[in-house]
Amino acid sequence: MKKYLILVGVLLAGQISLHAKPTRIDATETRQREAVTVSIAVTANGAAVKGAFVKITTGTVTIGAGMTDDKGVATISIATYGKQITNITVTHALYRDEKMIDQVLENGRAYTFTLKSKGDTATEVTSESQEKVKEIEEKTQRSEEKTAELEKQAAESAKEKDEAIKRQEELRKQREEEERIAKEKQTQADQQMTEAQKNMSEAERQKQEAERQRLAKEQQINADAKRREEEAARREQEAAERAKNLENSIPTDAKAQEEQARKAAEEKQKEQANEAKEAERKAKEAEEKAKAEKDAQKDKEEAAKAKAEEEKDQKKEAEKQTKAEEEAKKEAEKQQKEAEEKAKEAEKLQKEAEKAKEEAAKEAEAIKALDEKLKKLDEEQKAIDDERKALNQEQKKLDDKVKKGKKLEKLKEEQAKLDEKNRKLDEKQQKLDEKRKKTIKKSN
Repeated sequence: MKKYLILVGVLLAGQISLHAKPTRIDATETRQREAVTVSIAVTANGAAVKGAFVKITTGTVTIGAGMTDDKGVATISIATYGKQITNITVTHALYRDEKMIDQVLENGRAYTFTLKSKGDTATEVTSESQEKVKEIEEKTQRSEEKTAELEKQAAESAKEKDEAIKRQEELRKQREEEERIAKEKQTQADQQMTEAQKNMSEAERQKQEAERQRLAKEQQINADAKRREEEAARREQEAAERAKNLENSIPTDAKAQEEQARKAAEEKQKEQANEAKEAERKAKEAEEKAKAEKDAQKDKEEAAKAKAEEEKDQKKEAEKQTKAEEEAKKEAEKQQKEAEEKAKEAEKLQKEAEKAKEEAAKEAEAIKALDEKLKKLDEEQKAIDDERKALNQEQKKLDDKVKKGKKLEKLKEEQAKLDEKNRKLDEKQQKLDEKRKKTIKKSN
């Protein structure tokens, strides 16, 4: 390849000289021409640049050219060089062109060029892609770890939620049971209170009835006593009238009349005494009966009062139980609220876990899609590499023909065609590299 470039330079110089006006070259100038070999070292960012095109020109004529190898060095030999001023130009598709002007070449001298990048190289793109992939994989791993942790937290929260709901159900059942008991006690207390009030009413009624009966009996006794007094008075009057009639109509013995009167009086007095005694007995019986009824009523009243107090205590106890149930209900509501908050927090953690999992899945899909795109680009790269390999083989064959020194004009045309193919392939390569860059950037 190097020999071919040197030969092309010589041919081009010869062609130009054929069309130029004849120039007289004296013997001295001819003796000063000699062969020179120079090396051009090309680097970028501290690394060797291979594939850089190096061209040495004098005026508009190229007298030497070459391409840097894997070490970034191009060795160019010029068969005849007359110490004329030259320019050294280094070009590369990925770097800015660099030039050294007005140079007088010295045999064996090394020239160093440092290129500035126009864009990322394939190596840099690959490196960046690998770093990006590694970063995404690490991010995916962290996301998976976070997802696992969130799922664990969500599971724990869900468990706590289930326990809270279970506890809430227990409290609800307890509250309902307490409400039932309180309601039964309240109903019982109401019934007992109603019964007590009924008993009180009945006791009052009985008391009133006893008082009525007492008054009725008293009235009856007074009436009977008055009636008997009136009957006694009447009999006494009748006896007096009979005695007067007898005295006036029938003579009697005074002593007999006296005895008769005395006996009548005794009988009357005895009768009256018996009546009084009977009345006293009945009055005493009525008093004892009334007292017994009063004591019985008092006992009933005391019993009703005791029962009312008991019912009152039971009512207070029922109210106390009701209050305790209300507190239990409030506690149950508090527990339910806490359970709802925990449920919301669990739901929130679950959503975060799902979101993190989705993000990790998206990133994994993005990596997969990037790999597919790069795979397709690699297939295009293989086609370019195969084409480049074919062109290199053509170049080798052409170089062998040039060495033979026959039909150089035709070989020159073939070389131009081959250079055009290489140029187009370079453009194709450049476009593919751009596609890689865009593909990587879009994946971010």
